Amino acid sequence: MGGGGGSQLIFLVLMIALLVFMFSRTRKQQRAQLEMQSSVGPGAEVMTSSGTYGTVVAVDGDVVTLEIAPGVRTRWARRAVARVVTPALAGADGAPGATAAGQAGGLDLRKDVAEGDGPADGGAPRP
Repeated sequence: MGGGGGSQLIFLVLMIALLVFMFSRTRKQQRAQLEMQSSVGPGAEVMTSSGTYGTVVAVDGDVVTLEIAPGVRTRWARRAVARVVTPALAGADGAPGATAAGQAGGLDLRKDVAEGDGPADGGAPRP
């Protein structure tokens, strides 16, 4: 009855390989998260781990100051930044925080509809 030892060894090796793969993947994700948190700078729109959205106003060591509403600034630990929603872009003069369109940040999803041309005005919808 010595035939079961080889299959147990193969099973053990597969389990160890799976654990090594899982831990290496976790380490890569942690490293990427730390790199993202360390690269956050003024002008970037971020989301914190609690779900609060704000624009980075200042970074002082491990403290990030976010503007969550016009004139409302809060201080957060840098580790509380979960993800960058809109990265800070360098303008023509290289200053961070200016976007290519010259806006304060974010995307402008508004449509330009000529007066009397939209469906609400009785006109045909634009293609």
